[in-house]
Amino acid sequence: MKAPFSPHITKDPSRSQWRVNEDPKKLDDALNRFLGRDGERILPDELKWLAVTHKSFDQGRRGFNDRLAFLGRQICALECTQSIITSAPNYTGPENDPFADRRQPFEDAALLGVDNLSARQPNDVFSLQKLAKLALDTGLTEVVRWKPRMPENIKGSGFDPIMSGAIYAIVGAIALQHGGKMASRIVRERIMKRIRS
Repeated sequence: MKAPFSPHITKDPSRSQWRVNEDPKKLDDALNRFLGRDGERILPDELKWLAVTHKSFDQGRRGFNDRLAFLGRQICALECTQSIITSAPNYTGPENDPFADRRQPFEDAALLGVDNLSARQPNDVFSLQKLAKLALDTGLTEVVRWKPRMPENIKGSGFDPIMSGAIYAIVGAIALQHGGKMASRIVRERIMKRIRS
């Protein structure tokens, strides 16, 4: 429920002015750039708007993307971990091992890639800065609905976490609508390839 007047008296009224996208065509264009051809058809309208709405927009009254972002983040972490493990092993072993001549470590072809996780983690691939740059390149920053805490300092208001949360929420919405296989394919083909290049 919303009061007919604001009980907060703002010191600087210009800080409360913030415009967000309300145009569904602009949202469809951004999803086409992000997901590829016919990207706007992957999700229903209500789920599209939910995926690009942060809880700072309208004080969270219209629903927000936190739960979708959690699901999408887990899918992205899984896909990235699988990618790291299945890549060529680059672990050489300890250098100055005094017991190297007295023991033979267990080795298996299936376990060779696990050592790659000691050098690279999914957080290194899916960093906030890389995901925010991807959102900026694909035009998602223009359609994400949010209200910055400090409109004069967008980075300080949490631009990177909010944009990466929107990307994760789109992946979570795809998983919710079409299942994990399609969401995993989107992560591999539309996100990880762009981040690594």
